[in-house]
Amino acid sequence: MTEKQIQNLIIREFGTKPWLRIWRANVGVARINRRVVRFGVPGQADLTGILYDGRRVEIEIKSVTGRQTPDQKNYQQLITRFNGIYILARSISDVYEQLGAHGVNIA
Repeated sequence: MTEKQIQNLIIREFGTKPWLRIWRANVGVARINRRVVRFGVPGQADLTGILYDGRRVEIEIKSVTGRQTPDQKNYQQLITRFNGIYILARSISDVYEQLGAHGVNIA
């Protein structure tokens, strides 16, 4: 399964949960007329969001063979240092497991 397919499954599964709001977070560069505009933070996760209790959630999507870049590892350290939840997800069950491990009441 591709990362895009996994991401779509996760968005469908968690996008309507009353205890979580998630959205796609893009990183890139665009040319607007003659200006170059950069957006996003290097290494930021594919999905970002917030839990009912105010904690930030970041979900990095990887295929079975996918690996984090150094920028992604640095971003993970930033999020966890500030008590956010960073999830490296290869499936929907990875997200459920990590949220549960962080004490999130998903019932």
